[in-house]
Amino acid sequence: MLGMLALLACLTLVAWLFIRDNRVRPMPSPESWLTLAWFFIVGTRPLSAWFSIPEEDSSDAFLEGSPLDRYSLLVLILCGCLVLLHKRPQWRNVLRSNLWFTGFIAYCAISVIWSDYPFVSFKRWVREFGNLVMVVLILTQDDPAKTCRALLARFAYLVIPLSAVLISYFPSLGTYYSSDLAGIAYCGVAIHKNMLGSIMFISAVYLAWELIYVPDARETKAWDLTLLAALWLMAVWLMLVASSSTALICLALGSAMLLMLKLSFARKQVRHLGVYSLLGASLLVTLFSLQGAVEMITGAVGRDLTFTGRTELWADVLREPINPLVGTGYQSFWLGARADDLWERYLFHPRQSHNGYLETYLNGGLLGLFLLLAVIASIGKRLKGGLLSGNNFAVLLFSFWVAGLFYNFTEARFVGPNLIWIMLSLAALYQPEKGESLQTAG
Repeated sequence: MLGMLALLACLTLVAWLFIRDNRVRPMPSPESWLTLAWFFIVGTRPLSAWFSIPEEDSSDAFLEGSPLDRYSLLVLILCGCLVLLHKRPQWRNVLRSNLWFTGFIAYCAISVIWSDYPFVSFKRWVREFGNLVMVVLILTQDDPAKTCRALLARFAYLVIPLSAVLISYFPSLGTYYSSDLAGIAYCGVAIHKNMLGSIMFISAVYLAWELIYVPDARETKAWDLTLLAALWLMAVWLMLVASSSTALICLALGSAMLLMLKLSFARKQVRHLGVYSLLGASLLVTLFSLQGAVEMITGAVGRDLTFTGRTELWADVLREPINPLVGTGYQSFWLGARADDLWERYLFHPRQSHNGYLETYLNGGLLGLFLLLAVIASIGKRLKGGLLSGNNFAVLLFSFWVAGLFYNFTEARFVGPNLIWIMLSLAALYQPEKGESLQTAG
């Protein structure tokens, strides 16, 4: 009874926040609700999991997927495509704005051909295409920055309080038994704790940006800021409860970017972004290569020396025989006998290599990894122009970019239906000169 009352109060709060935001951050068009639905499904858990349709924990079940999940996402994709048919010149311009990104998505589609399971690989690429459709829907609005704000705000309003309620009052939904932790783990609205951490990281960085930057662009009531701050604190609490160390580190990194770029001195340093990026990448590679440094980092975040089995997994997957040039095909490495063999070795039954760069190599080979790195560089170059022009929305995307690159050192979040990759895709195609509505005051 108490749980149902808490859920009713939570849903009432969410409804009030949605209605209230029609004044502060209005949804610009009906199709924006399609994008919000996509955000919720790919950011939390599949519909089959919400309706308690049991998922068999086997590689064969992982291979087939759920018909409900497949068709629900397909409906959203088709609806998005119908909307874009009426915006042909706009979406063409968006896709042409970053040929590295468009080429990478096209390469992922082509790689389906040499997959051992081409039909399964193609079905997974369709979801990648769905990500692209939703990103283009945002960028073809009159004001992409305000559209993204409206979407992220409503996503945060929904997932943060609902996660707290599910964890506290509905343990069958908000918690699960984790074999690698040998105990109870907390997932909230997500399917597992790492996914909860990733959506809380996205939500918390967005809320921090609202608190730090948006008051410069409009009059903001104190209670509005108090509400955003309360949601931010709740998101941090959920990350702590979930023991999502990667998400917490990335939140700290993203927040540091937001605060640093508030300083005029730091903004001027953006013109040297290429140099700083090379230095940062070199530092990270060095740290991950030195045994002592790895031990210090893992100890600081309360993890064992193997990143809870990650480094052992990395070594094992690199020993698997694949084509080093083109990989195994789009999201095909964790399919069939190869997945069965790795599942026998690890109790937590990995479905990814827990490193986005390594995962890209396994599925796309050196060619896919090269294209991904080119996309990353193109995002930095694009955001650099936005930051130098004083575009505050570019600051948010830059924070997602920096933190997202770090996040992919311990989780595979390049490509596929997840919010981190959606934000990186948005940054890849966003044209700052067309999103000047949120400028630095003065």
